[in-house]
Amino acid sequence: MHSSSTDHWGPNDEQAKSQQDISHHFWLMMLRGELYEAPVKNPHRILDVGTGTGAWVIDVAEKHPEADVKGIDVSPIQPIWVPPNARFELDDYNLPWQDVEKYDLIHQRELLGSIPNWPKFYKECFKALKPGGWIDCSEPGLYFESFYDTLGEDHAYKLWGTAMLEAGNKAGLSFDVGPYMKGWLEDAGFINVRERKFCCTIGKWSKDPWERDVGVWEQLRLDAGVQDFCERRFMSNLGWRAEEVTVFCARMRAALKNNRLLAHHWL
Repeated sequence: MHSSSTDHWGPNDEQAKSQQDISHHFWLMMLRGELYEAPVKNPHRILDVGTGTGAWVIDVAEKHPEADVKGIDVSPIQPIWVPPNARFELDDYNLPWQDVEKYDLIHQRELLGSIPNWPKFYKECFKALKPGGWIDCSEPGLYFESFYDTLGEDHAYKLWGTAMLEAGNKAGLSFDVGPYMKGWLEDAGFINVRERKFCCTIGKWSKDPWERDVGVWEQLRLDAGVQDFCERRFMSNLGWRAEEVTVFCARMRAALKNNRLLAHHWL
């Protein structure tokens, strides 16, 4: 186990844990009930990097009772009562890893803003996988768009993207990682890298039942997390006052609830 040096950009209070559980359900819906897309068969050792509340580890442990499923995080917010084949460790995934050729599957999701050196991180993942092992990565897009209107530069959605990008860059932690993941993985040594992009609706405007359900949960996920997403980085790295963050978050919540925008973003 390592001592932690990772400066996580968000809180780990009850509100944040609730938001993470909502997010887990959202991703389940996006993947139509699947926990991962990697075509791994009969995995014996599975690692979840940045496990958060551990919801993914628990579900995977129940799906694969024969597997040893471990989740690591820099924050000890996981439950005590878990399946017998699931466990959690307090560990910093940004420090050099000790595991070599150990795992059949490594899972990584929503680590944007917490990894200063993504190429190095993926090299550590590659080293820790058994020959023939798989890594399954998912990250949300930073920029929100509208099918209905051309959003002005002062729209909350536009300001969100530019401010998050600037704040992350000033902290040395990028929030815009999706477009670069495939290249980083290939540079780390991975082969047969498959990239899938999902257009995720926000809100209940879609006539497609599945898109509508996904959009409702994405709306809920973002609404529950917007204050935490913005508060620390905007104040610490951009010099915003608390009142400015509060006003901006209110504008974001109003935009999230505006189904006439036909809002969406890419995952």
